[in-house]
Amino acid sequence: MIHRSTDLPKHILDIWVIVLIILATILIMTALVLCPATAVIIYRIRTHPTCNGIV
Repeated sequence: MIHRSTDLPKHILDIWVIVLIILATILIMTALVLCPATAVIIYRIRTHPTCNGIV
């Protein structure tokens, strides 16, 4: 019984590690997708101040 009770937290920790890795990859992918988009939007706003309503 004691051995099984020590296995359960390890299994939960493994699940948490997998969840954290998935969340980290999602954050990295969204950052890679959104950073160039925001840079382009800021560049367009600065170069074309009349097109602010379109953005």
